[in-house]
Amino acid sequence: MSVLIGLIYENTFFIRYIFPVNCIFIFISLIKYVIIVRMINIKQKPKLLLPVFCTIIFLLGFHIGGLQLALLRAIYELGFEGGMIGLPITIQFISLSLTPLLFCPIADRVGKKRVLSIFMVVFIIGSFVTFMQGSAIQFLIGLFIIGAGFSVCECLVTASISDVFGEKDEKYINFSQSFFCLGALVSPLILQMLMDVFGASWRTTFLICAIAMTLVLPVLLISHTNIVATTQISTSPNKLDKKKTTNRFLLIGFILCMFIYVGIESGISYFADAIFTLQLNAQALGAYAISAFWAAMGIGRFIFGKIKKIPRRATPISLFAVTLAMVGIAFFRQEFVVLGLFAFAGFASSCVWSGIISPAVALNPEASGSIMSYLNLGAGVGGALIPFVMGYVMDSFGMSSSFLIFAIFPVIAGVFMWRNSERAAAEH
Repeated sequence: MSVLIGLIYENTFFIRYIFPVNCIFIFISLIKYVIIVRMINIKQKPKLLLPVFCTIIFLLGFHIGGLQLALLRAIYELGFEGGMIGLPITIQFISLSLTPLLFCPIADRVGKKRVLSIFMVVFIIGSFVTFMQGSAIQFLIGLFIIGAGFSVCECLVTASISDVFGEKDEKYINFSQSFFCLGALVSPLILQMLMDVFGASWRTTFLICAIAMTLVLPVLLISHTNIVATTQISTSPNKLDKKKTTNRFLLIGFILCMFIYVGIESGISYFADAIFTLQLNAQALGAYAISAFWAAMGIGRFIFGKIKKIPRRATPISLFAVTLAMVGIAFFRQEFVVLGLFAFAGFASSCVWSGIISPAVALNPEASGSIMSYLNLGAGVGGALIPFVMGYVMDSFGMSSSFLIFAIFPVIAGVFMWRNSERAAAEH
């Protein structure tokens, strides 16, 4: 074991430098925020709210990071061909986008804890199915089940944080999402190590997720998680009617921005391993590119989580920066430069998720679960459609052309956010 630890320490840059720093900062902040949660005067104080939710988010990120590394291996082993490289991603995101539309509005009525617990079980079942599969069809079925559990869990966790922390929700959403990045960071590194050193299968990541989520579920069940929104709508009914059209336009715009953001984020991260394997002939760096992407995003979300009031312009500027990173990935052929660009893309993406959610939920705080389901629909469709189309473009015109074509989409989202994020806050 000591030899194994020494081998990892000497040869894995991210485990040696980035990972320990992330863990230390996030652990210290977690302790601090646990104390804050206990001190805040919230109805029916949910004592274990933030630690439990951050753990769930971490496991969701762990699944994503592991899947991104395992995807290319699964495609080769299970016989997916040509443009069908994007099919597993599409299947999971179809499930991810549709399920919250049905169950998040129900959670607003019957309680988020009940629905969240049920879909943690769904995630566990899907992970076990994917781990034990032996054919392409079973693999896709498992991913579909995971997508259902994943999406509802993420929606309800984020909506609950928004309910509890009110006007400070963007800060705490960023903090919780840093755990998503931490999970996505360590997952490919751990999976790569298990495959290289122990000869483990790429399926191992699904087994780890299933066991870990099973251990977290009882903690949620015994915690006090009856969530109520701290921010109530104070506007009169007549005024709300006048704002209905404007709010509908803004919400549709935020959904489209989420469509673009998650689709592009998925395209960048899911095809990182393919870029290094097929275009740069540097397969060994594929796992590091995925980890660099999520490590930089985690650091960025940690930084934004420390800022008391995040400027609204930070979101559109970040989207413009993502475009620059995609253009650089398309043009450069030096593997370490491209590795740095993946890290830059991750950092640039760090505040976009919360920067879209916060003004959208502010349009109607009492329906946070429903609004999150709409945003998740945009995220799911984007995450399913954009990587799928990128796969076909890559197959027909090459990876560089695909990244260049889709680099325009973050600009479109950035322009909308630049013009309307302040407007949404003013409407509320």
